[in-house]
Amino acid sequence: MDIKLNECIIVRKKMGDTVVMAKNRDRMYKPELEVVHELINGVEVVYLHDITTDWSEGINEFGIGVLNTALMVGYDEKEKQLVKKTGKKSKDGIKIREALGQKTLKNTITIAAKFMGGIKGHTFISTEDKLVSIETTSKHNPRFTIHQTDAHVVRTNHGHDHWNAGYTQGPDYLSSKVRKSSAEKLTGKAEDSAELLNAMRTDLFSIKSNLNMARKTDKMATSSQVLLNLSDLIFELNYFDSKVDKFHGIKVNLPKGYEPKIKIEVKKL
Repeated sequence: MDIKLNECIIVRKKMGDTVVMAKNRDRMYKPELEVVHELINGVEVVYLHDITTDWSEGINEFGIGVLNTALMVGYDEKEKQLVKKTGKKSKDGIKIREALGQKTLKNTITIAAKFMGGIKGHTFISTEDKLVSIETTSKHNPRFTIHQTDAHVVRTNHGHDHWNAGYTQGPDYLSSKVRKSSAEKLTGKAEDSAELLNAMRTDLFSIKSNLNMARKTDKMATSSQVLLNLSDLIFELNYFDSKVDKFHGIKVNLPKGYEPKIKIEVKKL
């Protein structure tokens, strides 16, 4: 299996009394997706599952959300080549699911940073009260930043705490910088979840420009958007039907008689 480059935007923002995290998920392929609702380590979780690569990210019953965007260039090249050679799927999906199966922010952060070598890239781990961002690659040790309760933070695909992580030059670096700046400006004006997601798919340049937040280039397309409402425990998936190979629906693995705490909303665009 060929490893696929992931170029995404992740956002964390407080709007009124509501704290959300959101993501534009960009892919060079059409993924098969499903939403999974189950217990992990006895903790209720809902997460997006990319069946193609086993990638996952989502929210748990304690209002802890986990989102990630890649720094899968340069220093991560050897890891990419290994995956391509062996045909084994990325282990980050397993790491993120284990992180979601924790009852406290502290334990979630520990798992994200250490379990099976830690999650690579930019990782946002947030509750309604606090955001911790982690930046790491296979050649960079994790760097942690604690953000304030009302923090509005955006990450794309270049290093923030590690200057030489991710894209560092050329058109891809420019794209990452412009998409980050655009997302900061437009999502900063959003007053609710719908406005936030609409802002993240607003075209500011020509339709196929590599600088747009929602990608529609010949090589890269935004296949879905995830929004995690950490205040009201809502998992929302918006997926672009033409950019997804198949959406398999919501897979519920909860025990019989279990009363779920997390609400799921799915929209086809």
